[in-house]
Amino acid sequence: MATVNASKYGIINGNSELGFSTARTLSSGQTVFNQPTSTNYNVVKMTYTAGAKGNDWSIRRHYLAFDVSAYATGYTITNLKLYYVPTTSTSGSSGAGLKIAIIKQTAQGDADTDLTVSDYYTPLDYGVDYADNDGTDIWADSTSLSYFDLNATAITAFSSSYVKLAIVEYISDYNNSAPSSAQDYFAFGNFSSTVPYLSFTATATGYGNDVIGVSSANIDSVNAVATADISEIIGV
Repeated sequence: MATVNASKYGIINGNSELGFSTARTLSSGQTVFNQPTSTNYNVVKMTYTAGAKGNDWSIRRHYLAFDVSAYATGYTITNLKLYYVPTTSTSGSSGAGLKIAIIKQTAQGDADTDLTVSDYYTPLDYGVDYADNDGTDIWADSTSLSYFDLNATAITAFSSSYVKLAIVEYISDYNNSAPSSAQDYFAFGNFSSTVPYLSFTATATGYGNDVIGVSSANIDSVNAVATADISEIIGV
């Protein structure tokens, strides 16, 4: 299996607001944290407090960028997974972890640029899923290395040389549905020893045509040159 560490990863926390839509779509977040190294860091949250002075919402999101330029061409990518280390400070609706969704985002440059507070909402593309996003992906309430399966849409991002994604709370943030009761949902991660990383199978495509009647599937090399390094044979 091939692996690629996130070269940029961070969190943006939104202001506490009196309206859900306002809290969700702020043009600028309140604080930003790039490349945290803490053993117990809050990466995603959805909080809602109902009080006499009005309702209050606050949202936090996790952004990650991977430089996969080494695999942008010449490979078929399969079995794509996102690995991370959670902590037991995580708390969600089911008590077993926090439901999350993984979507496309366009911040962090070529996986080489730190987040700013202005990246809070505008770079997020809620219409492009990088996982199933059906409520079954749970940020674990544990301390064990864990993973999410990423989908074919995430794999297509390899051709651009960069996979850039955001992890958001599923029930309210992803579904754009205001909570109806008070809640404090949090996902926590441990970044002290393991940076989030992608794991995948990269199969070299190489030369795909038959040679003198021999199927390309049965050819490892031509004149001692590996097929993965051959784009043409006599112009074909």
